[in-house]
Amino acid sequence: MILRTFTISEKGQITIPKEIRDKLGIVKGDKFIFDLRGDSIIIKKMGNNKVADILDNQKPWSKSSLEFQKKLREEWE
Repeated sequence: MILRTFTISEKGQITIPKEIRDKLGIVKGDKFIFDLRGDSIIIKKMGNNKVADILDNQKPWSKSSLEFQKKLREEWE
């Protein structure tokens, strides 16, 4: 478990500590869900994975993820 504290900025913003961003693969533009439960806030990363990332995580593939995507596009046309 990683436990860190943070301070809310004047604009109501928070900074997710680098250690947590790295562990969860959080990058600029990622979206999150704020789930209010009583007096607690649960922050969940939304599933916005790119097709290439999903395919890369499903290795071994006989084709590269780019080749697979190109083939899918050709089939949809």
